[in-house]
Amino acid sequence: MGHGISWLSFIPGFFELQQQLAHTWKGLLFGQPLVLQHTLAALFVVLILLVVGIKINLDIKKAGENAIIPEPGVSLRNIVEALLEALYSQAQQIIGPEARRCFPVLATFAMFILFSNLLGLIPGFTPPTDNWNTTFGCSIFIFLYYNYQGLRKNGWQHIAHLANPAGAWWGWFMAPLMLPIEIVSHLVRPFSLGVRLATNMLVDHMVVGTFLGLFPILVPLPFLLLGLLVSIIQTLVFTLLSMVYIALAVEDAHADEHEHATDSAHAHAAA
Repeated sequence: MGHGISWLSFIPGFFELQQQLAHTWKGLLFGQPLVLQHTLAALFVVLILLVVGIKINLDIKKAGENAIIPEPGVSLRNIVEALLEALYSQAQQIIGPEARRCFPVLATFAMFILFSNLLGLIPGFTPPTDNWNTTFGCSIFIFLYYNYQGLRKNGWQHIAHLANPAGAWWGWFMAPLMLPIEIVSHLVRPFSLGVRLATNMLVDHMVVGTFLGLFPILVPLPFLLLGLLVSIIQTLVFTLLSMVYIALAVEDAHADEHEHATDSAHAHAAA
């Protein structure tokens, strides 16, 4: 298929709608026209996830009281449950008690990014994650989400922590220097998340697509396996970094103060 063409391009009215959107919708970053190809691909991934979720839900209801027992053999339900169980275990280790609250959001993003990345390995499809609109949409949501969780957990201390990361009284003397640094550090996070995912998937899709076009049999297999590895790794990187950002936001803002007070009390008692 030619550049910018995929199986989704054969949907009736695709090119007419694309031309109309190109004149009416512009991107927020660089004023580029809306890419209908990636939008439809993202919706297609959402549809796949809905079908998978409905299928697993029906299987669980069908199992009834034995739903806690895994199905025999390899099944879609077993694979998804194993992936989500490993993800939840990792979230508990990184985030702690707040992992249960944040896990639905993390799991949703992990499954969406994974399926989006894997879609690019199917000849004739374009992964939605090789477009900055998709990846920046995900990263900006994570940025807003972890700050919301930090405000919910620690209140104004979440903001004060930017000016005084040490949490000690003397840390406020460094606030004029630390506050701009911390603000820039936080603003860079969604940018780095979005750029890393988009660029890696764009290059991977270009390499796989090139070899599929030149040698459609056998030769592309190593590159497909490499693409599978890249898709999984990029999903893990995005998800793990999101966990780290959430963990830093929801950690006890008074922990350093309590620890300092405890050490002072112990020293006073010893004296």
